[in-house]
Amino acid sequence: MKKIFLLSTAFALALSFQACQTADKKSATTKDSVSGDTTMVNGNHVAGSESTESGVDEAGATFLRKAAVGGIMEVEAAKIAAQNAKSAEVKDFAAKMLADHEKANAELKTLAVNKKVITPDALPADEQIHLDGMKKMTGAAFDKHYMDMMVTDHEKTAALFKKGSENRDQSIKEWATNTLKVIESHHEMAKKIVAGLK
Repeated sequence: MKKIFLLSTAFALALSFQACQTADKKSATTKDSVSGDTTMVNGNHVAGSESTESGVDEAGATFLRKAAVGGIMEVEAAKIAAQNAKSAEVKDFAAKMLADHEKANAELKTLAVNKKVITPDALPADEQIHLDGMKKMTGAAFDKHYMDMMVTDHEKTAALFKKGSENRDQSIKEWATNTLKVIESHHEMAKKIVAGLK
């Protein structure tokens, strides 16, 4: 009787051990298929994401989010300047800001999707309040406010993009480096216009 009990116990243990191994294999297979899916964004295969680039570090993700907010601010402020500015030079500057920053924003959005980073599509409340206040300004007072803001903003943005240009992710690094040149040229233009405003 003892032998039968021991044999049946050994058999039951062997079966449960086999079942555990099968479950482990299944979970390993599941994990592999899930990690394989990390190259998919909205059902599309993302080229290059199977390399180490797919894992953007926190610094890279933060940079993309901050750059997105800054880009939206530049575009929205430029739209107001196109309406409210008095100086033709300020209006021309605003048109350049609109064109350059809309292009940069589109590039950033594509990069963020490829890197699986969700970036904001709207401004934080305090920034929106600032823009709403600018809509009520016109003439020379608007020109001075907008151009002073452009000098300060492009100074901060240049510092942000310098950090971005040092990111370990090659795509972020390249985009930040190329866009930094445009931002620095905007900063120089803004300083010259401010110096010429009365």
